[in-house]
Amino acid sequence: MPRHKDSQRDQARGETRRLLIEAATSEFAREGYVGANINRISRSAGFAKGTIYNYFESKRSLMLAIIAEVARAHLAFIQPPVLHEADPRQRLERFFEAGFAFVSAHLAQARVMINTLYGPDAEFKEYMYAAYQPMFQLVNKDILVPGIEQGHFRMVDPNATTLLLMTIYLGTGSQVSEQGRVWMDPGQVAKFALHALSRKEPSDARAV
Repeated sequence: MPRHKDSQRDQARGETRRLLIEAATSEFAREGYVGANINRISRSAGFAKGTIYNYFESKRSLMLAIIAEVARAHLAFIQPPVLHEADPRQRLERFFEAGFAFVSAHLAQARVMINTLYGPDAEFKEYMYAAYQPMFQLVNKDILVPGIEQGHFRMVDPNATTLLLMTIYLGTGSQVSEQGRVWMDPGQVAKFALHALSRKEPSDARAV
């Protein structure tokens, strides 16, 4: 019986934490980190003010938890359609397609990431970079390296090119309307990236 009660308690705490993070994500997306209010977040999640401190030491630790949660959700959304494809070129297309779909479907989470990316807080940026390393690895190890090895992509530095592709993705993905519409078409962005990566014959190179 005690073990059952512990399980129920852990489940309840996990659900409370989830609701707090969900409410905080909406608050940070709407008000920004500086303007976000801890008590307003607790009430929005359906709890008394101060509840949040039972789960997070401070507003800053809450923000770091949100960055980690969004990064995990972001990867979980993008990775399956990417790895479903065998051709690295199609994987790159799915990467942009699924990435833009994530932004449209999870606007609050995307806005938190965008605000962090372009905000002034160096610690948040560093933490975001670390949290997104699995996505960097997805682009590097599962798209670029196989594409180079199979001859679809020209010889490039995978690490530098991964950073460039992620910059393109995050930059174009940040151009989103209040309704969640990304201004750039993922197919156009993927086509641009594929053209830059493709192996060119000497005659083609002179024509460019």
